[in-house]
Amino acid sequence: MEINKIYKENCLDTMKQMPDNFIDMVLTSPPYDNLRDYKGYFFQFEDIVKELFRVLKIGGVVIWVVGDASENGSETGTSFRQAIFFKEIGFNINDTMIYYKNNPMPTSGPRYHQHFEYMFCFSKGQPKTFNPIMEECKYNGLANMKNRGTKGELNYKKVERTTEKKIGNVFFYSVGGGISTKDKIAYNHPAIFPEKLAYDQIKTWSKN
Repeated sequence: MEINKIYKENCLDTMKQMPDNFIDMVLTSPPYDNLRDYKGYFFQFEDIVKELFRVLKIGGVVIWVVGDASENGSETGTSFRQAIFFKEIGFNINDTMIYYKNNPMPTSGPRYHQHFEYMFCFSKGQPKTFNPIMEECKYNGLANMKNRGTKGELNYKKVERTTEKKIGNVFFYSVGGGISTKDKIAYNHPAIFPEKLAYDQIKTWSKN
């Protein structure tokens, strides 16, 4: 395998060239529920996930962006079934994040507009790298923190608030032509990520 080279082929063929415990991080959105035409490509989900587990290093992560189509009046549940399969073969479901679209396409039917997709963080063991995106705390200094004891009583203690905290696991992005990325060539692909989504996830889960 050559580093910094794009392999334009079936990912199963690419992974077969990799030794065990080779990859630190994977970021992908699979072609779920046949929502788009990928020129006859058949998504071999279980085979791909098993290979991902083999080639991923201990402590590595797979960021898996997935949603659900609506068929015959029901959502497919693809996202949940896939997450369960990841767990069944040995992955941890380390974090269930939300990719929230500020400006989604309107949807029809007796349901609210679909604003989000899941961003599962599947890990092989505990993630070895975590660089959380931080935000300023509204308040800092000393604060009274309370929690319930085993008998329901309230316990108080003084804690020092920090000036920063981790952001929540809902990520907000605007999408569409000229918004997801400034790279015009990217729009030749039928289902691109917002560039900022890729940046945030790579920054969080890798050393790059």
